[in-house]
Amino acid sequence: MARLTLVAGSVIVLVTGVSTSAQAATGTFFYNRADTGFRESLGDPPDDTCLPMSGGAAIADNFTDTTAVLYRDENCTIGQDSLSPNESGVYGGATVPHSVMFG
Repeated sequence: MARLTLVAGSVIVLVTGVSTSAQAATGTFFYNRADTGFRESLGDPPDDTCLPMSGGAAIADNFTDTTAVLYRDENCTIGQDSLSPNESGVYGGATVPHSVMFG
C-alpha cells in the first residue's frame, strides 16, 4: 500500500509539474520621472528584484499589495524610503530614488 501511494504521488508531480514561479507584487507601481516628469509604471513587479527607475522618481505611488523599498542608487544598495501598499511619496533635489525593490 505504501509503495502504491508513493507511485501515485510521483505520477501526480510528473503530470502537474513542480511550480517554480517567483512571487510578484499584485498591482501597479507608478512614478513620475524626476528628469522629464513623464509617468512610468511597473505592473505586477517581481519580489526581491532590484528594478531601476529611469530618470529617478519625483513622485512614487505604490498601488501594489507589497511594500516598496526605494533606493537612492540604481543598484538597490543605498536605502532611502519605503512605501506601504497604497502609499505615495514625493522627492526632490539630490534625494530622488533611482531604484525600487518589492517584498
